[in-house]
Amino acid sequence: MASVTVKVNGRPYPIVCGDGEEEHLKYLAEFVDKKVKDISGMAGNASEGQILLMASLLIADDLTQAYETIEKNKSGTSNDPSPDMEVIAEKIEAIAERLENA
Repeated sequence: MASVTVKVNGRPYPIVCGDGEEEHLKYLAEFVDKKVKDISGMAGNASEGQILLMASLLIADDLTQAYETIEKNKSGTSNDPSPDMEVIAEKIEAIAERLENA
């Protein structure tokens, strides 16, 4: 097992992970940190816990929308799915799977 320390909202968090997953976890932490920073500017006097929860909910919402888009494209309910859209949907699905397994 490996470990990596990531920073979210300026705080370090040591994370235990599988060997070779360190860079991926750093990438995910940067993604979360960006969401937190975006929310912090709008959240006023919200606590750190509230900001982290809001960021988590926004990320979950993004993931849910991505899954819905994928399902619409798979079922053919979209008006005119182009080959490019299929490639995008596959990429979104791969990202979603990595997020679930992180």
